[in-house]
Amino acid sequence: MLQSPEIELLLLCARPQVTGDAVSRIRFLLEQELDWRIIFRHAKNYRIIPLLASHMSEHAANLLSVDIQSELHAHHRDSTQHNLVLAMELLRLIDLFKAEEINVVPFKGTVSAMLSYGDLALRACGDIDLLVKPGEHENAERLLESAGYSVKERYQDALQSTLVHDSQRIHIDLHWGIPTGGLHINPALLWEDVTEVILLNRPVITFSRCDTLLVMAINATKEYWRPSLHHLSEIAALTGTYTDADWIAAFQRARRIGCQRMLVAAVLFTHRLIDMKLPSVGPVRLFNHQSINRAVDELQDHLFLESNGQKENTVMQLIHHANAQNYYLSLTDSSLRRSGDWLKWAITPNSSDQAVIKLPGNLAFLYYFIRPFRLLIKRWQ
Repeated sequence: MLQSPEIELLLLCARPQVTGDAVSRIRFLLEQELDWRIIFRHAKNYRIIPLLASHMSEHAANLLSVDIQSELHAHHRDSTQHNLVLAMELLRLIDLFKAEEINVVPFKGTVSAMLSYGDLALRACGDIDLLVKPGEHENAERLLESAGYSVKERYQDALQSTLVHDSQRIHIDLHWGIPTGGLHINPALLWEDVTEVILLNRPVITFSRCDTLLVMAINATKEYWRPSLHHLSEIAALTGTYTDADWIAAFQRARRIGCQRMLVAAVLFTHRLIDMKLPSVGPVRLFNHQSINRAVDELQDHLFLESNGQKENTVMQLIHHANAQNYYLSLTDSSLRRSGDWLKWAITPNSSDQAVIKLPGNLAFLYYFIRPFRLLIKRWQ
């Protein structure tokens, strides 16, 4: 799909590091007539304002008008200030959880910015994500309510509740698992391997670098209808110094946790859009797997639909898959679960089967026999 010069510029600036030909291409694009309203809108939606500002300042400041420089600086300043507010609030909450002896691990957001970039200002953070153990979720909610937050929603499939501090306008996603529930990711394994990151001069416990990569991969691929560039930027930044041994460990860990296919899809997606070098080791079969590459096609096309202003009418529509279940099956590690879910889909009647022939209620069981034959006939046509 052809991209506008504005989107091409954003894809180049989504890279953690810009060198050589990419710098030349950025400077060439800036010499064209660009619509900066589009650039700023998508840079904010994709959460790459910090990287855009950094690369423009380093490589092309002399090609930007004073007005554009000023607006870009303002957006970056607002992003950085918001990150500082979130970081200070996170440290306050960690102290509260510690005092109540509730185990909590912050992830994504500000701690992810420090792990990936070593700089709080290079990632646009939206909210605070905390993981607690399932048995402590209720107590954690009550503690946050006592700290000024109110529960807005509980999402069973997303394995989290969302809380909001109305006066500070801070959102917290309080997880008891890694969403979505249908992916069957084992969160208990994440508690085994944590590391420290320095946030505002204080050590904070978060997932290991390897597990942080896996969570990034899950977030980059779990919602086909709204992919975002900032996940890919983080993946590229976090793995920029990866050795073959690091990649082997990451794929082994992903297989144990149950997200190896999602890691492969996220790496392929990052490679396609921001030219991250593919690892020279790993599950070659999966990198060449047709269904995983089709899932990456889905993510890529949905990202480009949004950037081309076509997203309103295609929010949940799939382009390369018959339905959402089909998409998620392609990213599910367990062959047994894939076979079971496929079999369930193949024999469970739906409205399309009932539309083929109208049966009275006492013969409705025959739809279970009609559906497999209908699917076979449809495939042969």
